[in-house]
Amino acid sequence: MKYLKNPIGVRGDCLYCPLPVAIDSYWNCLVDCHHCYFRRLNHTWGKELRPAQPSEIKKKLVNGLKNKSPKTALANALAKKKTIRIGNKSDPLQPVEDQYKVTKRIIAILTDLDWSFVIQTRFTERLMLYEDLLLRAGRRGLVTLLPVMSPGLSKDWRLLEKRITTPPRLRLRHASYFLKKKIPVGFQGEPFIPGFHEPEDFERAVRLLRDAGIRRYNTYNFHFNAFVAKRLAEIGVDIERIWYYNQDAQWKPILRRLLEIAKKYDIILGCPDFVNTGPDWYEKANTCCGIDVPNPCTYNTHYWKGYLQEGRSPEDVEGLTWDGVGNRAEGKKIITGRGSKFYTMRDAGVLDEF
Repeated sequence: MKYLKNPIGVRGDCLYCPLPVAIDSYWNCLVDCHHCYFRRLNHTWGKELRPAQPSEIKKKLVNGLKNKSPKTALANALAKKKTIRIGNKSDPLQPVEDQYKVTKRIIAILTDLDWSFVIQTRFTERLMLYEDLLLRAGRRGLVTLLPVMSPGLSKDWRLLEKRITTPPRLRLRHASYFLKKKIPVGFQGEPFIPGFHEPEDFERAVRLLRDAGIRRYNTYNFHFNAFVAKRLAEIGVDIERIWYYNQDAQWKPILRRLLEIAKKYDIILGCPDFVNTGPDWYEKANTCCGIDVPNPCTYNTHYWKGYLQEGRSPEDVEGLTWDGVGNRAEGKKIITGRGSKFYTMRDAGVLDEF
């Protein structure tokens, strides 16, 4: 058995994401959803499961808290005890969790360290198995649940997730149960696949969330690459249509419609697409997942956009948001609209000139 050597990391897009610090319990995700762009990694570098070693994770976290001179984005995030998302490149509660219990031990470690965390999963029935552990973390305000449910609901479950994951209506039932137990819950709605999903699908999902008492959702368009296109074509999905509607010119009016639907149903909608939401879209959560977490990363476009909308200067925004996580020079280029590598605040229409 090979083990996952570096299960804790900061996402490469940390300048766009308030919740980029993550722990992966497993290297591979054996569910292998047809639309998952992350699975390209495993098809390239190997399909071994590679579970993480909880003892090594604990050692790295403890050492991170002791680090008085952090030099990297990850070291800074650990030293400042930023909220950690469990489940980045793979689902932490996939069926092999019944055998290895890696995620269960990670939850216990984070709770013992009084470290806030988010669990992102399509397998909510295993959340029910860990109820006592989650309620313990919940009483200390540490845990937020982020079940994944894309807007196609049962269509996505059958075709894209191959009926392996928890059925969507059960995910809603489980999430509602924990919400009643005073544990914060929001749903990860990514991806909305333009040309495959329609705004009517999104509205149906939002209506079900509202009826279950859940008011937080997230949306974003599709990470479309050659690997995913090939896999979707093999199951009969019209990839040319998806490619067309995934372009900004077609996607932007669709996204505006989704924002209107969320407002209609009084749903707090997270949306990391700060460019296509335009200069007038205000985020209501402290992450672009649509959830509020105790200690998010702040040196990113999510926070910059809000401050710039308030009329603050770029210099003020940088001072208010810099927390050591990310590349400060690259981040400043995004605030001031001087970068060419990333979309910038100027692209979003929030910052005209500086």
